[in-house]
Amino acid sequence: MANPTRLTQDMIDGYIDRGYWDKLSISDILRRNAERSPDKEVLVDSDTRLTWAELENRTNNVAVGLLKLGMKRDQAIVAQLPSSVTSLLLLLACHKAGILCCFSPMTFRYNELKHIVKTTKAVAVLTPTEYRGVNYFNMVREIARDVPELNIFLVTDNDVPQGALSFRSLYEGPFKTDSYQKYLQRKAFSPFEVSAFALSSGTTGMPKCIEHTGASFKSAGWGVAQRAKLTEDDVIGNIAPLSGGPGLQNWWSAFQVGAKTCLLEHFTPDKALELIQKERVSYLSAIPTQLIRMLKESNLDRYDLSTLRVIRTGAAAFDAYLAAETEQRFRCKVLIAGGSMETFSFAQSGVDDPREKRLRTLGKPFPGNEIKIVDDDGREVSVGQIGQLLVRGAATSSGYYGDLDATLAAWGTIGNKGWFKTGDLAKIDEQGYVAIVGRKKQMIIRGGQNIYPGEIEDLLVSHPKLMQAVIIGIPDLVMGERVCVCVTPVPGQGLTLEEITSFLREKGLAIHKLPERLEVLEQFPTLVDGQKVDKISLTKKIIEKVMAEGEDNV
Repeated sequence: MANPTRLTQDMIDGYIDRGYWDKLSISDILRRNAERSPDKEVLVDSDTRLTWAELENRTNNVAVGLLKLGMKRDQAIVAQLPSSVTSLLLLLACHKAGILCCFSPMTFRYNELKHIVKTTKAVAVLTPTEYRGVNYFNMVREIARDVPELNIFLVTDNDVPQGALSFRSLYEGPFKTDSYQKYLQRKAFSPFEVSAFALSSGTTGMPKCIEHTGASFKSAGWGVAQRAKLTEDDVIGNIAPLSGGPGLQNWWSAFQVGAKTCLLEHFTPDKALELIQKERVSYLSAIPTQLIRMLKESNLDRYDLSTLRVIRTGAAAFDAYLAAETEQRFRCKVLIAGGSMETFSFAQSGVDDPREKRLRTLGKPFPGNEIKIVDDDGREVSVGQIGQLLVRGAATSSGYYGDLDATLAAWGTIGNKGWFKTGDLAKIDEQGYVAIVGRKKQMIIRGGQNIYPGEIEDLLVSHPKLMQAVIIGIPDLVMGERVCVCVTPVPGQGLTLEEITSFLREKGLAIHKLPERLEVLEQFPTLVDGQKVDKISLTKKIIEKVMAEGEDNV
């Protein structure tokens, strides 16, 4: 049994008593959906369309196939795949077989992937042989030379290289899985065991392996369903990567209400809009950079988007102006969430929230999760004051796999008294709505005045010439620090510092917060999840550049 690091029986009993958890396993829910709606379409990507009955049968086959390959309960498989039906086939099959599953971002290369394989003690991997110019199979074989326990190599391609096995051969049989039902029931994970790993974004080095139970997955999904009022009649367009928090969380939401999920393997703005039109999507899960590109690079009027009623986004800056523009252009409601892989959503807006609150805050604390905002001494701050955001609750992780020290550092203690330190600076208003103002480690202090990068970045997101903007602090001999704005412009657009400061003045930004230096980049360095800007690396690069220009500039 994969015992959760920080989850206690008292916590399990408490979440059940309060209605946030129950005793149904992921396997139980899949079997129930297949019995209730066997012919209802549930999963779609560019190559595959499956009903609930087909999903039940294929996951049985994959579960049995993995066990026949010699995998044992609580062993791990690492999957590095585009967001696809294959990803979710594997995830559900692993729940049935009692095998730990970890999704790796497609951006991982040798060092990161080797770290994850070693940390999870994986004995198997599933990858494409080659995808978008990268030979993933060769990379995995190189890793196996240093990690001999890794000895099962599955690929998604029809042309299978020597030494590999076809994933398709697992779900196509030839297994009589009816005879394996009792066997799989003995193997399947209970909702209170560690059943899969998520990965941290790696802001302090290599990513950590974050434990989640079936119960925390379910709670994370139900909260979204409640706030968005999802039903089995909705069609979910899940274009956020499954290797990240938003994509996976929205899958667990659709899974539980019985809604169809449509996946996009490789994002482009037009492919996403085509998916919405073709599949009649009613609920779209997207990260902010995807929405920004759809707004700025595509002609939305070319597509029939009339079925959309909700867009859910989060994971990065998304200011009220841009949220309002998204609502206007897509003609639907925008829900904004904030969270991390350790907490899924710590706050989530809902369709019934007042428009001003939906667009300007993260909504109220997520169902089943609690938040607390404290000062540097750990004391709760007053309503409206800025402090450090702490989270605990039913949708949060049970700790870092194989790393008790890191778990204690993040939560403070084992059990229900532990609060996860998000590293975010936040405030909560009289009505309970939460707003993030920035990261504590990224706060800029200019002449003794605190400047929160997130405030400025939120304003700049709506600049018509900007694709992305990041605010960092650089050294200043007189003021201590000053504000530098790093930007990637819309293709073909030039931009000056004066244009940016004039724009921010018009938005009402205080003079002491205005950027004093501009850096234009073709692209930003990203963290290992491929979704968030690596601000540490970016700041180091810019400070080195400033220092090289001479001390008079510092």
